[in-house]
Amino acid sequence: MSKICHLILKHKYYDAIDRGEKTVEYRRNTAYWRRRILDCDRVVFHRGYSSTTMTFEIAFIAGDEEQIEIHLGKRMGG
Repeated sequence: MSKICHLILKHKYYDAIDRGEKTVEYRRNTAYWRRRILDCDRVVFHRGYSSTTMTFEIAFIAGDEEQIEIHLGKRMGG
């Protein structure tokens, strides 16, 4: 069973991903974000708190002590 992560983005970041200019999303490396992200294989981005979304496969997740990097794979919808 796949786990889906839902992330709310500011319009400028959502639009950059939509245009293909941004292929990595970053979050702080905290227990909260590790719990939410590390087991996911798909991510759904929400354009602010609207019903506009897009879904991507997660190619891989990397990071260091300060941040988690979500590298986007194939766009699946939205």
